[in-house]
Amino acid sequence: MAISVTQDGRIAIVWDLSQLKRVYRSLFAQLRADPGADVDDGDCLLELQMFLQQKAGEDGVDVTLHSAWEAWLGHEAPIPCEQRYEQYRSKETDASGQGSSL
Repeated sequence: MAISVTQDGRIAIVWDLSQLKRVYRSLFAQLRADPGADVDDGDCLLELQMFLQQKAGEDGVDVTLHSAWEAWLGHEAPIPCEQRYEQYRSKETDASGQGSSL
């Protein structure tokens, strides 16, 4: 990884693909842990995801198959969509204070 400041004052970070995947997984994990987190101010995460999905497609990965996408990102045990969505719903319910008292 290399970090530098450009002539116009912007920060330039140079990562290899494996580092970029780790950054994406970390940002997305934070978003999963706290759906209200201000992780994606300015669509950075979306742009990163689109870039990585393009790279995955170039590697022959069908990114519409969530398990294939997550495996390409380096997740050893991808969480099934149904389980992940249930976790999101329970976090949203807990945050709103309207969850059940089971």
